[in-house]
Amino acid sequence: MRLFNLRIVCSLLAVILLSGCSNSQPLLAVPEQVSYDDELKIAQLSQQLSRRDIDTVTRMQLIFERGTVYDSLGFKAFAQSDFSQLLSFNPEIPDVYNFLGTYALRDGDFDNALMSFNTTLELDHTYAYAYLNRAITSYRTGHYQAAQSDALQFYQFDVNEPIRILWLYLIEKEIDNKDAGNMLQKRYDLMTDKTIYSSDIIAFYLGKINESKLMQNLQKGVENNRQLAERLCEAYFYLGKYYLNKGDNERAKMLFKYALSNNIYNFVEHQQALYEIKLLETK
Repeated sequence: MRLFNLRIVCSLLAVILLSGCSNSQPLLAVPEQVSYDDELKIAQLSQQLSRRDIDTVTRMQLIFERGTVYDSLGFKAFAQSDFSQLLSFNPEIPDVYNFLGTYALRDGDFDNALMSFNTTLELDHTYAYAYLNRAITSYRTGHYQAAQSDALQFYQFDVNEPIRILWLYLIEKEIDNKDAGNMLQKRYDLMTDKTIYSSDIIAFYLGKINESKLMQNLQKGVENNRQLAERLCEAYFYLGKYYLNKGDNERAKMLFKYALSNNIYNFVEHQQALYEIKLLETK
């Protein structure tokens, strides 16, 4: 009898908790859509490329521009086709190898991703985001020391950008969790401008603010839906990584889905949220 009553109490508590969760609605932006202007831009570029009288340099510029538009809209196959075509004109374009590397990274093709980012940096050793992308590639393959070296290089290009600090932390915690936390605090303290909205993500990681306050703060100064969508894409990804590290896989998976829902295809957080979901589903 007492056991039966205990089960009833536990069941009621579960219902109450689930009801509370369902009433707590996530902060969402309107998912970014392919606009008429985007479609018109692609049509105009394609029409210009159909002309036979344009010189090679102009043709390359148009192909690259169309490829970047495709990339921003999530049309990866079209973008990859354009960028690959560019290499037939000039095999030494750092941007192209970086783009191709991100597609390989997204698909889990780490060998080709690493090869592409290595080539990018051989052609231009100051290409900051190639260091981040190569760091993520090494991070995904368990080469944490190499990942740390590249992430540190990326961080040093701009020590005040919170996203650089966060990636360093995510990598360093795989090497030494306690030391990574200390370095996160130290780098946060060294920031000269903590009004940047994403600095609040670090503050959340450090326990200075709670999740509710983080979501309130990121809405400050938002001027349009695109800006809100970009901020949410970043915030939900790093929240997902936070809860994943806490062992709360279901919550992490939900947050990664929220990051994807904004359709900010050309953000590393969007690409990595998709990969995190794939990892969770294989488990």
